[in-house]
Parts: sequence; C-alpha cells; structure tokens
Amino acid sequence: MILGAFFAVRGAGRFNEARTLLTSNTFDLVVLCHSLTPDECERLAAMTRERSPRCQILAMSASSRGNAKPWADKQLGVDAGPYGLLKKCAEMLGFVLKSKARATTHAA
Repeated sequence: MILGAFFAVRGAGRFNEARTLLTSNTFDLVVLCHSLTPDECERLAAMTRERSPRCQILAMSASSRGNAKPWADKQLGVDAGPYGLLKKCAEMLGFVLKSKARATTHAA
C-alpha cells in the first residue's frame, strides 16, 4: 500500500495472478515477494525480461542476509521495512525521496 502512495501499482497475491498481469501489461519495476517459491520468482523474472527487457526486478528476502538471487537486479530484506522498500523502489526508478512525503525525479 505504501508504494501506491507514490507509484502506479498493480498487485498480485498469487503466481497465476502475477503471470496474468505480466502477460497483459508492461512495467518499469517488478517486486517479487519472498512468499513466492524460488522457482515461481525465477519464472516470473524470465517472463518479465522476455516481455519488457528494460524492466527492473527487485527480489524481497525474509532478511537482509537472504540467499543471492541472480535473476534479480536488486535484493532487499523485509527487515528494511516499508520505508526501506519505498526508498529502494524509488532509487531503482531514478527518483530521490526528498522527505518521507515526496519523490522527485533524479537528475542524471
């Protein structure tokens, strides 16, 4: 929900829902939660890359010390909390959070 305050978000609760979203939409960033199996995450990442090669993938882990996920562009442990997730997503999309209330485009 916190991501929806700053970004256009489409959510999926199950693998099949995510697969449907990925086949009918394009995304700039896909966040794959640690509640998915490693196989499901890898399959969704491959589908994402096939459909939108420029889309970035953020893999969530149960902790910051989670196993490496070579199919992901970045990884983040859920122990980073909601604001950590928001910051990581903003960073990956080229935004800088000026405060906890606003995001601005990052000057390149």
